[in-house]
Amino acid sequence: MPLWIAAVRIQNPEQPEPVLQSLAKLILRAGGWTAVGNMRDVPKAVVIAAPHTSNWDGFWALAYTVAVGADIHLFAKHSLFWFPFGALLRSLGGIPLDRSHAGGAVQQAVEMFNESDCFYFGLAPEGSRKKTPGWKSGFYRIAERANVPVYLGFLDYKHKRLGIGRRLDLSGDQEADLQVCRDFYADVEGRWPEQTSPIQFAQDTSAMETRSPNSQRRTIRSFVRRTGRLTPSQQRALVELWPSYGVDVGAAKLDFDMLFSKSAAVVLEIGFGNGDTLVQQAHENPAWNFVGIEVHEPGVGHCLLQARDSGLTNLKLIKHDALDVLRYQIPSESLQRVNIYFPDPWPKKRHHKRRMIQTEFLDLLGSRLKSAGAVHIATDWANYAEHIDAVVEQSVIFTCNERREHDGSDPLDRPRTKFEQRGLQKGHRIWDWRITKHRHNY
Repeated sequence: MPLWIAAVRIQNPEQPEPVLQSLAKLILRAGGWTAVGNMRDVPKAVVIAAPHTSNWDGFWALAYTVAVGADIHLFAKHSLFWFPFGALLRSLGGIPLDRSHAGGAVQQAVEMFNESDCFYFGLAPEGSRKKTPGWKSGFYRIAERANVPVYLGFLDYKHKRLGIGRRLDLSGDQEADLQVCRDFYADVEGRWPEQTSPIQFAQDTSAMETRSPNSQRRTIRSFVRRTGRLTPSQQRALVELWPSYGVDVGAAKLDFDMLFSKSAAVVLEIGFGNGDTLVQQAHENPAWNFVGIEVHEPGVGHCLLQARDSGLTNLKLIKHDALDVLRYQIPSESLQRVNIYFPDPWPKKRHHKRRMIQTEFLDLLGSRLKSAGAVHIATDWANYAEHIDAVVEQSVIFTCNERREHDGSDPLDRPRTKFEQRGLQKGHRIWDWRITKHRHNY
């Protein structure tokens, strides 16, 4: 059955639980599955389920939708509706896929959206349980034409979790939207992992094979690359100290044990500025390994000088865009903690899309953090604090363990920074968060 499920209307929680729903929950528990996520009361959406590598995927997906109380409609091949199996499918709300329909399956699905006040249309974008060159683009075209969001459903056999993950509002940039999917599904393992298809539209394989951290694909940046003036000592540091502390950009995943010549928890700081807090924390925690990412060359040079003067052996620096580094160089489930202190607030409303803390970014961090790993965030902008609260609340990967609002006197497990001091001088308040990745959650 190439298409997954179309679910309409979630059961009223005040109604008695039907026998079939109780049975579905029992089946999931017997199979060792944990069901997570929901559609957050969106009346219409496309729901994709991946990876699809086994016939069992459809069975468990159906059990999940019944268990969560969905009014289910199946959208399956017309040839499956033969007697008496067709009657059974229709009794479950099955809808035959009419491939002779003008405009094909995509248009048929779009018309179903247009005719319904509440409708979820689901499918497996791989189109087959066997490995294929890539995903079919039908789900994307349906969501675009129907003007509805896409929800990322998953079946993770490794951690025995299944359900509905994050919401994806299509941007019109297919490659950027597919990258969101890649980040989300990075740690989701199908029943037969070797049959998982690459997340790309099948006709775009050549572009996928050539993409790298140095490619020039246009993306929204969360930073402005400031030029600044390098002092002579900073210039020498970038040349002389980089071989000791620097990590060059590349497409290969980093081996942290080899990089640091020891096995230890890894802390990543994104946007370390001039490196004061990064060097201080590395000096105070010699048993941990620290990696800093920064694009501002004078700041990198200053940090190199501090690292040398402190005699640090547990610090490495990367001079590149953090998104590329996270996607291509940081291995899955390799980080214990990520620090993001006072990122650019982009205060103007038209620039809010440039803010680093977004749902897609948290999904990417979640794929790189170990189970129960933490992200520490700090800002001095009230509007950005509201934005961060909303993003964290919507996350299905993270839980907020602690949030502090203070006058600079109570930082949350971090040193004070120069950006914090500047904010305080302007009369700003300070907000700190510690959010923790759920154990094997998405």
